[in-house]
Amino acid sequence: MKKILCPTDFSKTASKAVEYATHIAQRAGAHLTLIHVVHLPIVDTSETALVASELLGEQMHDASEKLNALVRQIEGMHGANRDGNFTCDFVLKEALLTDVTEHLTKHEGYDLIVMGTTGCDSTMEELLIGSNTEAVIEEVKCPVLSVPGTAEWQDIHKIIYATDYAPGDKEALAKVVELGSIFGAAIDVVHVVKERSTDESGKAQAFWDEVKQAYQGVPLHFQEVISSRADEGLKKYFRNENGSILAVLRKEKGFLKNLFSQSLAEKMTYQAEVPLLVLQGHR
Repeated sequence: MKKILCPTDFSKTASKAVEYATHIAQRAGAHLTLIHVVHLPIVDTSETALVASELLGEQMHDASEKLNALVRQIEGMHGANRDGNFTCDFVLKEALLTDVTEHLTKHEGYDLIVMGTTGCDSTMEELLIGSNTEAVIEEVKCPVLSVPGTAEWQDIHKIIYATDYAPGDKEALAKVVELGSIFGAAIDVVHVVKERSTDESGKAQAFWDEVKQAYQGVPLHFQEVISSRADEGLKKYFRNENGSILAVLRKEKGFLKNLFSQSLAEKMTYQAEVPLLVLQGHR
């Protein structure tokens, strides 16, 4: 992991994502870029265009000062750009967040995006943050770690990867293993079923044998969880095992469809209860 991108709107929720991104960058010896975008509506008269231009200038100036302050804070607290084993800068653009993140991940080599997200019972301002996170996950092929506004940073000691024995699972696990190795974290590969069956047991064993062969020497553990609802089963397992991050595979467009039951990861993103790493499958 070499380059991490962290969008911020300077809210409390976004600050949680900055905290996670900073710690991961420091442990990985990576480069961290904070990004803020300003987007003004299209105007149709010269008078409103002048007002919009003045407003844009003010917003860009204010955002630049806040980004500079954030970088200085990260330098002071974590040694970025000095002796802290990682570097940090910022990007300020007038654009759509999805356009900028897509360009940077495609052309500038960023391999992880860390963003704040909020639950569906949040304020309108916080809901917009959540909507941005969903839009980035939908449009950008890079892995996205969504961090709830209620999350408290702790070293990543256990990553739980939710599997449905999809063809892309082994490839997605490579990203999980990469992140886990930075922190020496254990990785639990978890499959949720409504009830145990002989067919499921055979499929589980075949999948597990392939995974163990592919990742020899990695601290992997396989667990089958019985639950009538996949999201509830995963959250219960996450809590009981004191998980640090839950990882899921996004298999196709349509926002996280066909994962266990329809829209499981979408539900978990809306609920915003655990740090959720969304990995991109083939589209």
